[in-house]
Amino acid sequence: MSDKVDAGDGENMSKDMDAIRAQIDALDDELLELLRKRFELSVEMGAIKNRTNRDAFDPSREEAVVQRLTAHLRPPLTAAAVEKIFTEIFSISRSLQQRRKVAYLGPEGSYSHQAAHVLFRHDARLMPQKDIDAVISEVLMRRADLGVVPVENSTEGMVNRTLDLMAVSRLFVNREITLPIRNCLLSSTTLDKVRTVYSHPQALAQCRNWLTNYLPGAEVRETPSTSDAALAARGREDAAAVASSLSARLYGLDILAENISDFQENITRFWVVSPAMTPVEGKAKTSIILTLENIPGALYHAIGVFAAQGVNLTKIESRPSRENPWEYIFFIDFQGSLMDDNVEKAMEELRRYTRDVTVLGSYPEGRTIQ
Repeated sequence: MSDKVDAGDGENMSKDMDAIRAQIDALDDELLELLRKRFELSVEMGAIKNRTNRDAFDPSREEAVVQRLTAHLRPPLTAAAVEKIFTEIFSISRSLQQRRKVAYLGPEGSYSHQAAHVLFRHDARLMPQKDIDAVISEVLMRRADLGVVPVENSTEGMVNRTLDLMAVSRLFVNREITLPIRNCLLSSTTLDKVRTVYSHPQALAQCRNWLTNYLPGAEVRETPSTSDAALAARGREDAAAVASSLSARLYGLDILAENISDFQENITRFWVVSPAMTPVEGKAKTSIILTLENIPGALYHAIGVFAAQGVNLTKIESRPSRENPWEYIFFIDFQGSLMDDNVEKAMEELRRYTRDVTVLGSYPEGRTIQ
């Protein structure tokens, strides 16, 4: 009797699965047709943008779409899942409107490469560059439409070279993306044979304690990027690199240890830089550079104008001005768009206490992409 019951249960289960699969197939067909219609509209929009000389990349519009779709989600959908799906849809839609060239800090396998790949997987030719200077130069010389550069790490702070170049290049920020950094130790040998460790200075700093504990006698050598480190370690029997798991796959290295950062919440912020400023509405962040008058209270008064208008500062960083000894410029990030009334008032008042104000741009506030 039990055998008959088991067989019956199996038959019922098979019927249930077939019914569910039939529903899934019907929904897949419907999804495919809806995507076809959406991409047809993207082609129409691309034609309009081309006639009016507008860029296909509109971060403000894309962010508004994601915010609208995630505002009233129902399980099992999550905001992270929706954003990942629509990041792909946006990139495919842009590919039907305009192909672009995007420079990034390479070689392939770097974290900058991963950030560029997330945003421009389908609609751009990604162009690896040897250093941050080369990325900025490619965009300035119009050999690339956009550039992707690291600007800040959650444990090691600002990437000074990016700040220094943005201060003089007059490029603009039109998007930011934050990416979790999972550093790995890569090599073609075993841990006990490693005598030299290569990596970018930021990655080495992020893993300082781990390297001290597990490779105390190893020589540390800096490279322009983490993927350069993987290339340097490849083929050497006594070398290792601190780099991404993607670099391990690209360059044929073994992962000796995973996620070796001293702090597990290790996140890097990247900027997408462009020759032109992109208008942005809604929830946004703005970045500016201040050169202050050399008078008492200049910084105090400059910051005070934001407080008076209810504008929240999220970052302030000083760098040498490189024009006069002991003079500094200040990089400031704040929440809000240049199109907001209170931001406009703050910026107007700000000029009373500064020698120069350089606007790097307003852009959608970035989410962490997993």
